Amino acid sequence: MGNLVDETVGQTLLKRIAANDRKAFEEFYYLYAEGFGRFLMKMLKHREWVDEAVNDVMLAIWQMADRYDPEKGRLSTWLFGIAHNKGLKLLERNGRCREESLEDSAVEIDNNENMVDYTYGSFITANSEPERVVMGWELGDAMSWAFSKLSTDHLAVIELCFREDCSYQEIADIMDCPLNTVKTRLFHARKRLAELLARKGFTLPEQGKVTV
Repeated sequence: MGNLVDETVGQTLLKRIAANDRKAFEEFYYLYAEGFGRFLMKMLKHREWVDEAVNDVMLAIWQMADRYDPEKGRLSTWLFGIAHNKGLKLLERNGRCREESLEDSAVEIDNNENMVDYTYGSFITANSEPERVVMGWELGDAMSWAFSKLSTDHLAVIELCFREDCSYQEIADIMDCPLNTVKTRLFHARKRLAELLARKGFTLPEQGKVTV
């Protein structure tokens, strides 16, 4: 979401929403709803829950538009914080316990550690040979399966880091947790993904390329 909508455009619309401009709210909805939905699907895994959560997020934005302060951080960070909070509340309302990870204890991780981009579409080009294309399909299935096995918190940090390009500090602000917790969740989420993909015959070298 943060990569799709210019911050200035979003801030301008938010100011108009704060003045009860319904047209601006409609424009904001069409610009951001898809991004909210994609992020929340990783957390909730049920389309009907996602639709409800997106509506909850949009209602909160309508009610709190005047509370955003650009001096305190990016608009996308503020918005994702609302989305993450609403997603957690919906999980609680539906009787699902938040998955807690034993790896969330404070572990020092090097800030300069190389991060791997797990977007499997990036491994295939339009000129790929048939064998490579088939491998890409198989990898796509393996990636979907592996992501389904991650905890809610690990999915969230992967999504925010790689798809939304959030910094560690922004993720910590969004998820309301310490900075080191974000680092450890990313570390263990990557480790878990590598372990799961290995079961399907794929490996993830440090450079992020997938081999079989």
